Amino acid sequence: MRLQWKYSLIINLTVVAVLVIFYFLNSVRMRREMRELHALGAEQSDTLKRLAENTILNAVVTELTISQAFNVENINQTLLNLKQFPDMKDVLNVQVTLGNTRVRSSLFTQDEATVFFLGEDDIHQIKTYGAKIDTMEGQDATAVIVRYTIPPKKLVPLHLEPQPSRSVEEIPPEALEALQKLVPKGMDLSPDTPVLIEGVTPELFSQLALLNHGKFHIDLYRMFVSNNIDLSPDATVAIDEENNRWQITDTETGRVYNLWLEGNNFWIHMAHANSGYIRVLFDVPYIAKSIRSSQLMHTIFIVIVGVLLVVLINLMTNHLIIKPLARMTDIIQKAESGNFSSFLHQSYASDEISKATRNLVRMFIQLKTSHSRKIAALGQFAAGVAHEIRNPLNSIGMTAQHLKSIFSQSKVSPEDIEEAKEFLDIVDEKIQELKQTSEQFLTLNRPQKLKLATVNLNVLLDSVLSEFALVTEEAGVQIIRNFDPELPDMELDEMLMRQTIFNFVQNSVQAMPKGGSIYLTTTLEEIGGVSNGVLEIRDTGIGIPEENHERIYDAYFTTKEADGGAGLGLAISHQVITAHQGKVEVKSKIGMGTAFKISFPVKNIEKK
Repeated sequence: MRLQWKYSLIINLTVVAVLVIFYFLNSVRMRREMRELHALGAEQSDTLKRLAENTILNAVVTELTISQAFNVENINQTLLNLKQFPDMKDVLNVQVTLGNTRVRSSLFTQDEATVFFLGEDDIHQIKTYGAKIDTMEGQDATAVIVRYTIPPKKLVPLHLEPQPSRSVEEIPPEALEALQKLVPKGMDLSPDTPVLIEGVTPELFSQLALLNHGKFHIDLYRMFVSNNIDLSPDATVAIDEENNRWQITDTETGRVYNLWLEGNNFWIHMAHANSGYIRVLFDVPYIAKSIRSSQLMHTIFIVIVGVLLVVLINLMTNHLIIKPLARMTDIIQKAESGNFSSFLHQSYASDEISKATRNLVRMFIQLKTSHSRKIAALGQFAAGVAHEIRNPLNSIGMTAQHLKSIFSQSKVSPEDIEEAKEFLDIVDEKIQELKQTSEQFLTLNRPQKLKLATVNLNVLLDSVLSEFALVTEEAGVQIIRNFDPELPDMELDEMLMRQTIFNFVQNSVQAMPKGGSIYLTTTLEEIGGVSNGVLEIRDTGIGIPEENHERIYDAYFTTKEADGGAGLGLAISHQVITAHQGKVEVKSKIGMGTAFKISFPVKNIEKK
């Protein structure tokens, strides 16, 4: 498991466990408190709603109806008067709006204009249930919001005196014009029509006539004042003759009123804004207590979790990081001594640092083993080179001694001269052997230069195997071919590949001194998404010991020293295969034969 995931898993599981325990313990307490809060909240909500709807709402609407004007000072005074009642002891504030949700009047004056938000669901709740009850965040208070509507006000006349019946022709012209508006359309009044107007003086008809001409009569102004309507005497009048209505605009305050005559009474109503909201804030002590209790529990929980995390992270860091890193440092410091066996057999955890430590120990051991093997191979390589050079040099030395003895004679015969020529031929032959040895040495120490051409591997194999016809017959070896006829041509160095195949087949023949079989198979395989031509050479010979599998490609390594083997065949063949960007694999067991699997990319061979 990756270290970071292990860290995360342990931490998360610990936190979840703590949360579950805390939730279980806290849920018991919360259920008990919630039952108490629900019972108390239901009782309190009903009480608060009645107080807002009855006492406060009625007082505000009464004040607005009487004055038909939103007078902030009057409303504030009304709210202060209500605050004196015992039922208002838990009221923190009362806020009144007009037309929208901007607070225009409040029990306690606020420095800045306040606007409370009401969504569509809130407005629907107020219309349906008459009020909206909610808690105020940060204030430990409950807010009750109700909507109010200002009804029109009936104006009480200054005096009402019953009048006798009159005929139409006795009514003054300006009053007759006003009277005509009260008669249904299409109905004419003849001069002798008797008219009885109860409770309406002729002066009222004069006022109606003046209103219909856009004039504000002084008697009408006095009636407004007597009805507590604060209006300027020079108010303007807008006429709606069809509906017998008028719109009065106060030139001083800008207030607009709708005025109409219904029966024998004038009615007045505030225009444009006739409704608003009242929000009452109540102090609810049990909410504050509940919040403080929850905050305390959360604080305790945070402290517990914090302490657990600190302890956990400290333990995890010490166990999963500090100790493994200390062990890795100790291994690195002991790298010079080369004593890694004790660390290799120790137990390691499954995290990344432990894996890296184990791999580091193995790498050091492999480097040490590889270094030892390279030193041994270098010694063997030097011994092989010395052996290859020593024999020709010995022959050259002995031949030189013979030549010296021949030409040291006082008289050299023609037979001596012929013998000397034979000795010189021997010297030339040994020099060629030394040259070949030096060429092989150079070949092993520099990359092969390929002369690539399009080659059919099956045809090349048949050509090489034809050279072994007599050898295999004498050795009692049977060659079995299993070639893929659809194997595509490949870019190969034909001469070097011929030498490579020859070396492998020759080794197989030599590995079967009592006869046997050699199986040669070609096929096309997909390896890593790349098409590869594959050649497998398998024999039924004596096999190769497992400890020599990694050494068979080393120069001058041979198990056939008694037969004169130099140990260069497989080393050179391995270089040729590598130069073709191919690879070779060996499988062998003692007494069960050997199989070499050689593969080459079909198309992606880089020319050198």
